[in-house]
Amino acid sequence: MDFNFNTSNIVVFQFPRYAGGKFVINCLGLSDNMVLQKQSLAQKQIDETLSLEDKKKYIIEYLSWEDAADGWADLRLGDVELFVNDEKQNTEVAMYHLSLGKQDDDINDTVKFLSQQEERHLLFPVISHSGTFDRGRYPNAKVIQWKNNGDFVKTRTSLLHDDRMPRDEEQWNNVANEISDSFKEQFGKNATFVLQKEADFLWDANWFNSVEDTLAGLQSLYRFLNLNDWNKVKEFIEEYYCLWIKAIVTPKPRLK
Repeated sequence: MDFNFNTSNIVVFQFPRYAGGKFVINCLGLSDNMVLQKQSLAQKQIDETLSLEDKKKYIIEYLSWEDAADGWADLRLGDVELFVNDEKQNTEVAMYHLSLGKQDDDINDTVKFLSQQEERHLLFPVISHSGTFDRGRYPNAKVIQWKNNGDFVKTRTSLLHDDRMPRDEEQWNNVANEISDSFKEQFGKNATFVLQKEADFLWDANWFNSVEDTLAGLQSLYRFLNLNDWNKVKEFIEEYYCLWIKAIVTPKPRLK
């Protein structure tokens, strides 16, 4: 079985690191029609042996391990954790091949199935941290981009230990409708940019400033992606937000 790059079940999330993208993806992954970014959990969802309570338990447990100053481990959820076989070592190579539109044997059968299945329409995410994105890579995907990231990203990265700071190019503020000269100079004048006007949905990082705006934004995303179980997950998402928004600005004491 090959990975189907033409699938309409994939959702691309384009945001800089520390802009809150993984929180949004995890909230969507609570739905019965979208998977969390971990192969074992996704396979259980395919097999219909994973409940909402299982997802909640996972999120709360792994959130408790996070440290705002130590790089944030994203609850051990991510592209590699979803796409690549756990026992394989060449994870970067596999994901690089995928980014080029090439097949790779290390992409696991769970994701290949998700890309091929049509009856259940289980959605699955992929992340782009780059300021550029080639829409032709996944021509039928929904593309969700971030805007107004600057203040939120700076607040979080200001807490990091020096050895955990992201590279400057990973802190881009917006995929702007008008590309500035400085932006072109930083990323390359000939780069192919996906502009905000080409995004299917824009997430405003300012929504994180209140639980009400965050919930409203997530409800809009549930509607946009045709995820019909918002009322079932809303209460837990509010609980998750309150824990997460505190955790991301509260470094744990360093051991001496």
